[in-house]
Amino acid sequence: MSVRSMQGNPHIWEQLGWEDMSATEQQLWSALGWNQDRWDANNAPASSDKEWSELNQQEQYAARGLGFSETLWNSTEDE
Repeated sequence: MSVRSMQGNPHIWEQLGWEDMSATEQQLWSALGWNQDRWDANNAPASSDKEWSELNQQEQYAARGLGFSETLWNSTEDE
């Protein structure tokens, strides 16, 4: 498995442990500042508080790879 489809529902990620993700998914989340310790503790990195326009190119690429669009990113809050 490469990257699962969240089908417009970003909350699927909250149901997964870090170890449940593929290596590609982990790499994409890592580009957004996450690692296993942060994920397991739900300790969101700075990227979680940014609007899409504030994400750098690498972060936008990673977010797109995970299934986020600008609209979806801006309307999703980390829980």
